[in-house]
Amino acid sequence: MAYYILLIISILLEVIGVIFLKQSNGFTVLIPTLLAISFYCSSIAIYILLTAGREVGIINAVFAGTGTVLVTIFGILFFEESVSTLKIIGIGLIIYGAVSINLKNKIEKTKIKGI
Repeated sequence: MAYYILLIISILLEVIGVIFLKQSNGFTVLIPTLLAISFYCSSIAIYILLTAGREVGIINAVFAGTGTVLVTIFGILFFEESVSTLKIIGIGLIIYGAVSINLKNKIEKTKIKGI
């Protein structure tokens, strides 16, 4: 359970970092730039800890996929970015992929323990 809590925290820190990147206006505004760097560094530090003893491919898929979905949703809601059918389908496929890669991993671990 602690793994998932840390993964969620890491993803949220990354998303906050992206929001500050947008506010930094290409690293021309100091405070948002420093905050973006701080949030990204914190996110990656937790991400590195999560890779110990876990499959990097699964962690990366969930981290990147969930972060992409959240950043896209925030962009649409708060930065008036475009919405299209293709974008919505893409987000749905990312969510499907992240969920199924986790479920497949859990099912395989359950089968191994049951043997």
